[in-house]
Amino acid sequence: MKKHIYRFILLSAALVFALPIALTVLNSFGVGGLETGAGKVTEAGSFSLKGYRGLLIENHWFYRNFWNSVFYSVVITLVNIVVSVPAAYAFRQTKFRGKNLLFTGYIVLMMMPLQVTLLPNYIGLRDLKLLDTPFAILLPAFFAPFSVFLMTQYMRGIEDSMVEAALLETKSVFVILMKVVLPQIKACAAALFLFVFAENWNMAEQPDIYLKGDALKPFSVLLFAGGRLNVAEVLAGSVIFMLPIVILYLYFHDSLEDGLESMKL
Repeated sequence: MKKHIYRFILLSAALVFALPIALTVLNSFGVGGLETGAGKVTEAGSFSLKGYRGLLIENHWFYRNFWNSVFYSVVITLVNIVVSVPAAYAFRQTKFRGKNLLFTGYIVLMMMPLQVTLLPNYIGLRDLKLLDTPFAILLPAFFAPFSVFLMTQYMRGIEDSMVEAALLETKSVFVILMKVVLPQIKACAAALFLFVFAENWNMAEQPDIYLKGDALKPFSVLLFAGGRLNVAEVLAGSVIFMLPIVILYLYFHDSLEDGLESMKL
C-alpha cells in the first residue's frame, strides 16, 4: 500500500513539473489560442507555425545569439571539468594546513547567491578592461566552486588502495590522473557536464550586466527580455531553447543516475 502511495505522490509531482512544459509546447503551435502578434489571436485548437516561422526566418539575429549560448555553455563546461579534476584530487589526496578551511570556503562561495558576486566580478572585469568581451562571461564562470565541490565529493569514494598502488609505480600526478582517476570518475564527469551546461545555458544576469551590445549576448537574455519578439515567437524560442537540455539529459541519464548514487553528499 505504501509503495502505491509513494508512486502516486511522485507521479503527481512529475505531472505538476511537466505541465508548464507541455503548455509551452502546445501554445508554441498556437493550440492554446494565445496572441501571435499585431493584436491577432489564434483560435483554440488551431495549429500554427507562425511563432517558429517568425523566429527562424524573420529574426536572423536568433542564430547568432543561439550559437553564442552554445559557445559559452560548452567552453565553460569543459574548462570547469578540466579545472575541477586536479583541484578535487588535491583536496582528496594531499595533506596541507588549512585544507578543511579552504574546502569550507568553497562551500560558502557555492551557497552564495549570484547577485552577491556580480558587483565584485564587474569591478574586476572593468579594471582588466574585459567588459563587453566574451571573456567577461567566460572567466568568472571558469572557476565555479560547485564543480570542485561535486568532483571532490565523488573522488572520496575512490578506494585508497588504487591510488597507493599507482604511487608505487609512478610519482607523476598527471599519469595517476589519466590512468587511475579519470576512468573512475566518468559518471561524475557526465553528471557535472549536464549540471554546469544547464546552469550556463540559462544564464541571464551576467551577460545582461557585463555586455552592453546584443551581438555577444546569449539567446537566453534576449528570450527572457522578449522585447524583440512577440508572444508566439517567445514560446517557439522557449521550446527550441529547451531542446539541448532535454537531449543532454536523455544522453547522460544513466551516467547522471550512477554519479548521484555514488557521491558522498
